[in-house]
Amino acid sequence: VQEMTNGKMSKASAANTNVEKQTEASPADMNEAYRRGCRLLHEKCKAIQRSNERLVFRLHKVRKMTKSRTRDVELLKARLDSHHDDWRTA
Repeated sequence: VQEMTNGKMSKASAANTNVEKQTEASPADMNEAYRRGCRLLHEKCKAIQRSNERLVFRLHKVRKMTKSRTRDVELLKARLDSHHDDWRTA
């Protein structure tokens, strides 16, 4: 039932029809919104996965560098000791 005052719908009736239009979303629209949300979520997950893979790669690289440095230090110590260098008391 629409209330008319001087040719226009009342504000209350106009508000009711807007609410009805918003709540009467078709199943196709709801499916599309759901798919869009899933697609966005999937893209975010892929971005996080790529970031994690980069961090893991960097972590392995740093561990390898640390291991190499430790090995080099041990070799240098052994070489200095073999030359009877007094480096430990310097």
